[in-house]
Amino acid sequence: MWFGPSKALLEHTMIKLTALVPAMALTLASSVFAQTGTTFCAANVNSTGVPAALTGSFGSGVGSDLHLEVTGGVPNEFGFFLVGDEMTSGVVISEGLNCLIGTSTAQIYRYSVAGTDATSIGRFDNTGVLQNVVGTSISGTGFDVPITIPSNTPIPITSGNTWHFQAWYRDTPAASGRSNFSNGLSVTFNYTLQPLAGMELIPAGMFDMGSDAPNASPYFNTPDQQPVHAVSISQNFWMGAHEVTQAEYQALMGVNPSYFSGPNLPVEMVSWNDARAYCAVLTTRERALGNLRPGLEYRLPTEAEWEYACRAGTTTEFNIGPDLLCIDAKFGRLYRGGPSCNSNSTVNVGSYPANGWSLYDMHGNVWEWCLDSFENYSAASMTDPLVTGGVSRIIRGGHRGSYSYHCRSAMRWHTNPIFLNFGIGFRIVLAQALAP
Repeated sequence: MWFGPSKALLEHTMIKLTALVPAMALTLASSVFAQTGTTFCAANVNSTGVPAALTGSFGSGVGSDLHLEVTGGVPNEFGFFLVGDEMTSGVVISEGLNCLIGTSTAQIYRYSVAGTDATSIGRFDNTGVLQNVVGTSISGTGFDVPITIPSNTPIPITSGNTWHFQAWYRDTPAASGRSNFSNGLSVTFNYTLQPLAGMELIPAGMFDMGSDAPNASPYFNTPDQQPVHAVSISQNFWMGAHEVTQAEYQALMGVNPSYFSGPNLPVEMVSWNDARAYCAVLTTRERALGNLRPGLEYRLPTEAEWEYACRAGTTTEFNIGPDLLCIDAKFGRLYRGGPSCNSNSTVNVGSYPANGWSLYDMHGNVWEWCLDSFENYSAASMTDPLVTGGVSRIIRGGHRGSYSYHCRSAMRWHTNPIFLNFGIGFRIVLAQALAP
């Protein structure tokens, strides 16, 4: 992330290039969408004798639905994207003109992906087209703009907003350490996105997934939570602040299968298939109401999204620290055979304090279905992992009768997707559509 009119930041010597991060397996877009946006700030020519051209189109179905492309770049050089809230007359930086800075009020932000060369988005091929190297483009070229602007506190893109984009790229054939810019592109976003009440925006980021706690009191870690590995969540998403309640489930599906009865208790006795059916009906309704744009859906969280959101930036075994006490969550017992927490029933959602991202009951109350099939972890770093096609599905978080160590942020369990139990419910996310 970068913001503020810091000329020096773009002029400084970048991190020495190493091997590129292998691109994710990507599906090429099958449709060509009409270009959008208004060009401003003509680009200077680069060392190849042409200017880099930035264009945009709606229809990516990802994030903000805006896809950016850059052509006319310098082969084998890398680049990234900038976004700002003002079009300016520009400031000369190296070989190019930055037209997002130059006034006392202009704010500029950088899209960056940690773990890549100089946190860049891509590298130009031999024809000067920017190839995406970090899995943030469905087509494999350019960049799919997320639903938020990368400020310290992410700024949601909403209908009617106008944002201004440029691409920065290295131009070392001109001179060692030199750089350049594309033209500017001003884009107005005209669509409706209205998340349901009670959905919390979860920012994109990185975390260490899993746990290296010992297989001994008080955590009793198991091998399927290891090895700890780095995971990147590349897109912001919304997650339900609460588990889906019985009232919500009955209002949408017309039935309440729960063993414990109460409108604000979490729905349980629902299978993975039931939970996905709820999400599908909800998506259809909200799309018909005009509250969703293409490419987004209500669904179960991936296992990585769930743990990332549960941790909310923490690295301890629980999102409140190293211990979970009876006053912190609805669960059964402390440690192995420890004192009881008097958990004869589930409790109303939100009865205990939220985590750092305003999510309630991520520890205890009911286990929560995730989208993934079960698979053992590897040590490799991953971006937006999703395991598909397995015979069992993941549940997370523990339930009202669990020992505390079953409620840890990294604790994972798996079971048959048709399994019904009064200890299993779910919560929803609003995010990029995925096929499990």
